[in-house]
Amino acid sequence: MIELRMAGTCFALLLTTAGTRADDTPTFNVGEREIVATKSQRDALGLKVFHDGNLGMVQAGAEVRLYGANGRNPVRVTGTREQPLQKVEPVTITTTNKSLQYLAGGPLYRDPESGRIFLFYHAEIHRGTYKNFYGLLGLAVQSDADGLTFKDLGPIFTANVSNESAKRTVEVCGAPYVIRDGYFYLYSRDVMGGLLPTQINLSVARAKVADVVRNGLDGRRSDWKKFYEGAFSEPAVGGRSTALEKGNPGVRWMDVSYNTVLGKYIMIVAANTQSNHVAIFITWSDDGIVWAERKQLVDEQGECFYPSILGFEEAQRQTGAEFYVHYTFSPKGGFGRWNDAVIARRKITVSRR
Repeated sequence: MIELRMAGTCFALLLTTAGTRADDTPTFNVGEREIVATKSQRDALGLKVFHDGNLGMVQAGAEVRLYGANGRNPVRVTGTREQPLQKVEPVTITTTNKSLQYLAGGPLYRDPESGRIFLFYHAEIHRGTYKNFYGLLGLAVQSDADGLTFKDLGPIFTANVSNESAKRTVEVCGAPYVIRDGYFYLYSRDVMGGLLPTQINLSVARAKVADVVRNGLDGRRSDWKKFYEGAFSEPAVGGRSTALEKGNPGVRWMDVSYNTVLGKYIMIVAANTQSNHVAIFITWSDDGIVWAERKQLVDEQGECFYPSILGFEEAQRQTGAEFYVHYTFSPKGGFGRWNDAVIARRKITVSRR
């Protein structure tokens, strides 16, 4: 059952899927679009290609620090909840991997004991042009006192198809994660190799938080495992994966968090509804593996892209009764999006029915 309740210019979605109890059905109220920054405001701040992926957030009192990709150059943008884009500082990820032409991020995890930040990043190997790339996900650890320099720990997720075998662009998205039962659950797109390569639009890999932190603080990479045919059994670097959503619907980009009000994991997905039209959808899960049939939240005449969930909760990667979805909106879309894109956001209010 889907019920739309109009509330001024906002609406609530009562979403029920087969096997879901009526009293367990999430209610999502979607607020009006707010403009965080126009193109001219982005340009004035030097954020000409921001945010080119998922955002990571660190809070310090009333101050909000957002980490994200300004094209291939990661940055930290400092501000407040009401005006998040005020001060821009460059972020450096030091790496010995010379094959990467793009290295930026992204979602963050701050180790509560050491206080050091781990930055999940999206990287690319360009094959003749930036429009034909092989994407991968990696992890870096804070190496300075200010949180502006990170040391690359290396790739943690690559597609099953290799860079050498891939016949077209391989997009793995921006490394969104949640924590479940002491594990990082890292979400990505994947491509299965073979005679007929298969697009996996939503896959997951995991690794123990304690192992990732301990090894990372020592400058070492941990082994992650992809979920494949019912178990976390395949290496996340090059292994096979299983599509998580029924029917393997298309995904352009995604972000995920744990919602304490619902007691569920929620995922915001950007996906095409037409060839040049990208809308925003929502789905949810009890275990981070089996996801409900997604429902559309936002539909605008253009491209809604790079959704990032900002919950402003004390716990990392969690949301409560209210949270924001930040995204870019461009009438042009595609590789021309930065000629007209604004940074927008909508407030989402959630409750149980």
